[in-house]
Amino acid sequence: MFKRLMVLCMVLFALVGLVSAQDDGTINGLITVDAAEVRVGPDFAYDSIGELPLNTAVIVIGRAGDFRTRWNGQQWVQIEYGERTAWIYARLVRTSTPFNDIPPTGRMPPRDRNGRVPEEFDMSSEICSQWVGGFSLSGNLMGGDTTLTVTYPGLTGANLYSVIVISPTGFRTAFDSETTTGTIELERLPAEGGTYTWRVAPYWSNNPRRSSWQQVCLLETGGTFEKPAT
Repeated sequence: MFKRLMVLCMVLFALVGLVSAQDDGTINGLITVDAAEVRVGPDFAYDSIGELPLNTAVIVIGRAGDFRTRWNGQQWVQIEYGERTAWIYARLVRTSTPFNDIPPTGRMPPRDRNGRVPEEFDMSSEICSQWVGGFSLSGNLMGGDTTLTVTYPGLTGANLYSVIVISPTGFRTAFDSETTTGTIELERLPAEGGTYTWRVAPYWSNNPRRSSWQQVCLLETGGTFEKPAT
């Protein structure tokens, strides 16, 4: 009887914490099952790095996926886990904020036609944390060049990259490549002059149709360049 009372008190204190967390903007969570697995990324394909017992209180810092009508394995929350962050399936956590109101901080990995993460990807750490390196641009449209060459980091598993060039008024032009080098062509850009921004995102696909490409990570800004009015 005493043990049951202690467990009930722990749950009540945790629930109070969930409510009071709204005041300072912190999003709290409470583990609702025993031995809930913690993973390095937002998917069951990622490596497991530990377990949390029933009624463990956690700090939620982000999410991946959206909740529509039911849990389907694609809703995950990012939590503080020791001195690092980690991910846990959202169905296993009661949060002080509705799931879709938690700020998105991660992306689900791509899937092949069998619904599996392609084996080319390294699942020992969150995929997008592996996309690191430098960006560069060579060429000068103001000096008369008709093309610019840009380079960007490669990502293990990605087999396509898209360089998105954004004009001063927001018009976007995509230049796609299968390598870590892309070519920006002057003739495909808008007539307006000014400062243009170029950004890059890695993709995966086993289908040549662009509509089937799956974006792996968010766009990263590579830099800017000047273009004359043409």
